[in-house]
Amino acid sequence: MPAPAHLRIRLSPDALQQRVVRIPQQDALFPEPGILFDLWHAGMPWAAKIRSESCSCKRWRGTHRHSYIECAELYAGLSWSVGAELHFFVDAQQRIQVSGDLSP
Repeated sequence: MPAPAHLRIRLSPDALQQRVVRIPQQDALFPEPGILFDLWHAGMPWAAKIRSESCSCKRWRGTHRHSYIECAELYAGLSWSVGAELHFFVDAQQRIQVSGDLSP
């Protein structure tokens, strides 16, 4: 399956409370969990990685996994409000770009 061209994430009250940016599990836009990659914003690369952890929350039955983006610059510049949006896409140079409610 080819990688998606675009992913939009909107912060939920739950994400805001936990201060995390959750992504769909095994999203093909990002590398495997634990692998460092560059996340680009406004011409600058930011070091990032995906963290995946086992969970048994009430959202799904049984044990499952949640995946999150770890990136200090992204978290520092993000407008931490319910409904804030992040847009992720791969550009012509095959770099993962992020835009949206950021002001780093």
